[in-house]
Amino acid sequence: MDNVQADALPKRPQSYLTGLKEGGRAGWLLAQGLMFLGAVWGQLLSLAIVCLIFGIGSGGRFLSPDNIHAIVGLAGVPALLCLGVHQIVVMGGMDLSLEGVVAICGVVCGLLLKNNVNSMDVGFWILPIVVALGGAVGLLSGIIHTKLKMPSFIATLGVQWVFFGFAILISGGRSIPIQDARFQRLVTGSHILGIPNLALVGVFFWLVFEIFQSRTKTGIAMYAIGGDETLARQAGINVNRVKVIVFAICGVMYGIAALFLVTRLNSAAARVGNLLLFPAMTAAAVGGVSLTGGLGRARNAVLGTVIISALNNGMVMMRVNPYLQEAVNGIVLITAVALTIDRKKLGFIK
Repeated sequence: MDNVQADALPKRPQSYLTGLKEGGRAGWLLAQGLMFLGAVWGQLLSLAIVCLIFGIGSGGRFLSPDNIHAIVGLAGVPALLCLGVHQIVVMGGMDLSLEGVVAICGVVCGLLLKNNVNSMDVGFWILPIVVALGGAVGLLSGIIHTKLKMPSFIATLGVQWVFFGFAILISGGRSIPIQDARFQRLVTGSHILGIPNLALVGVFFWLVFEIFQSRTKTGIAMYAIGGDETLARQAGINVNRVKVIVFAICGVMYGIAALFLVTRLNSAAARVGNLLLFPAMTAAAVGGVSLTGGLGRARNAVLGTVIISALNNGMVMMRVNPYLQEAVNGIVLITAVALTIDRKKLGFIK
């Protein structure tokens, strides 16, 4: 990589090297911890405020171990979705295909796992199947966006409707009860220190994406594209290839989330993906992912998801009117975007 290319890519902060040289592994770990806290202190403060308000308002019930367990468990699937969608946002794009990918993958899961509609039962082979299907749909979104030179939100909106239609056609518009007790126990269980398995899956993928975003050429190039796509091209980055790869990765995450979602619900239907895009986008914005691109890590996506899950749980516990809950979520989204958007990148607003 020449000097121009190196200058175009984000560099790791100097504290990484300083901590490693001066304090060995302990110093490096300390530097990592300080950097992590420095990057998400605002989100941690927001989470603390939410916990304080609902903790007082509920007489302490909100902070009970059972309720915290419920919040963490319910945040698992939204975290997987947000980990996927935030990467497109980091590149300065928009992925509206989420609900369509979840719909088609969810219906396929219902038809291939043990059910009362047909005799299929592929067992744990369903995981590579939904990974392949979700990745293929994401790949299609990326190709349409890059090869046809369509805005990402138009390309992915079209893909969303196409596969939502396919999901309805394949399922006949009906719900498909899933009768696979193995997956049910796996998804709803808690095997390590009482932590919900879905939360552990979310933590695993969070760590995977942290490594991907900071240690791989594609992950680093993703930030260069989001920061300035023209400069990234001039630096020799194959922008279209990076975009297609990231779209495919996001599709994989949507497929995995769909598998866990329909298994937890014990039923699959095309509408299972409905109303999942807004919470994922809100969580990304609340977590500190800038909608103008170039800023935001996997840690921001996960923390944003936890904040939104805690907020919604608290409002339900306080018996807030459902319509008012929607209004609160809208206010949270507007506030989060207003605080994270980089207005220097926007020559004009339209």
